[in-house]
This record gives sequence, structure tokens and C-alpha cells, in this order.
Amino acid sequence: MRRLLWAAGWVGVFFWSIFAFAAYGLVELIGGAFMRNADVFSADPGTVEWLFNVFSWLRGFSTSAILVIWGLVSLAILAVPWLFDRLASSTIQAGPYQSAPPPPRRDGVIDLGPNDYTVRDPEAGRPGPAPRIGPRA
Repeated sequence: MRRLLWAAGWVGVFFWSIFAFAAYGLVELIGGAFMRNADVFSADPGTVEWLFNVFSWLRGFSTSAILVIWGLVSLAILAVPWLFDRLASSTIQAGPYQSAPPPPRRDGVIDLGPNDYTVRDPEAGRPGPAPRIGPRA
């Protein structure tokens, strides 16, 4: 269920990205057309230059706005599976992605693995292998 939820989130980001890219293309197309044809609105060269600069600024601002909105909406889309994932993992005590809680510790016992220590052989005076603990084979 967790993977399905994340997959749906990423598919949502994919389709949102396609929509945002189409909006970007439309802004570039319309903004470029207005910039190229700024002389249609006025015959005065100073006014044409001013209109060209305004259209250029609007196109740049729109492109930045589309990028910021795309990022915020993508984060919002991915926040949904993240939130459900966190809510589900807080209610499940031990699932396939979490380990069981460790057993309670006893006072005075040091937890070591079977090969983490050696026993000194008092007769030879040198370390030897650890004694075997548990059932014999």
C-alpha cells in the first residue's frame, strides 16, 4: 500500500509537470509574440522600446512564477503520500519496514555477539576461542 501511494504521488507530479511545461510554452509563445510586435501598439520609438521592455519583464516574471508554482504544487502533491506514510507508520508497531523493539536489558549483562570476545586459557597463558554456548550439534 505504501508503494502504491508513493507511485500515485509521483504520477501526479508527472502530470502536473506536463501541465506546467505546457503553460511555460504558452507564456513563451505569447510573450515572444508581444515582444516582437511591440511596434503595433505605437509608432513612437520611445514608446515601442518601453513596451518591449515591459513585455520582456512580464515574460521573465511569468516564467519564474510558473517555476515557483510548479515546485510548490509538486511539494504539495508529494506531501500527501508522505503524510499518509507517517500516519500509517506511527500506528503500526512492527511492520515489514520496522524492526521489533529490543528485548529488555538485565543489569550486569553485557551484550556481545558470539565472536566478540575471547577466553584466556589459564594453562597456556594466551587467548583461545570463545566457548560454545547453546545446544550441541
